[in-house]
Amino acid sequence: MNNTPERDRGLLGLVERLIKRPESGAAAKAAQSTDDGAREGLDPVVPEDKAPVSLEPELAIESTRILSRAELADTMLRGLKAVDGCPRDGLEITIYGARPWNALLRITPAAGSIDAAAWRARVQNMVLLFRDQYQIAEDGN
Repeated sequence: MNNTPERDRGLLGLVERLIKRPESGAAAKAAQSTDDGAREGLDPVVPEDKAPVSLEPELAIESTRILSRAELADTMLRGLKAVDGCPRDGLEITIYGARPWNALLRITPAAGSIDAAAWRARVQNMVLLFRDQYQIAEDGN
């Protein structure tokens, strides 16, 4: 189960941070206090000796990956299972459509008593995030 590619591990970590419920106020304040040089919503101060060579913003060009529907569903399911409180069994994801694609979460009795609306909302958040990063491979029909 630990044979997850490096890029997928990074995506799963991002998904986990996006889906995770907000923590207590003390934890949120601690996270804000560790901000490096940011002043009340302003950009951090960069010393002149560390100024960038160009004043143009640096853009990371990232290509989209092409996955089959089953691979994308598996990636999303692994992302859900990384969230605390996710049932081990009973969640199934079906990818449908092409441009834009969408995902359907099916909750079976094996999942037990869970908040279905919250888990469906998590899947929809993942869809919005993953649509820019993944394309569905064309069927060979």
